[in-house]
Amino acid sequence: MSRKTTRMQIRITEDLRDRAKTVASKKGLTLSELIIKLLGSAGDKQLKELAERELKERPKPGRPWDK
Repeated sequence: MSRKTTRMQIRITEDLRDRAKTVASKKGLTLSELIIKLLGSAGDKQLKELAERELKERPKPGRPWDK
């Protein structure tokens, strides 16, 4: 089944983005995965389920034949 994805943008400073990338890297995540995990921890049950499903179904970064 094809997944319909969309983009989301936020306005933040470069310092915040760089620190978020560092934290995500230390946890073995991409910046997008870190943001999705944080969205899932907002306290809403449905949002948590959707975030968990997104993390489970999303393709891993990089070239598929290198896996």
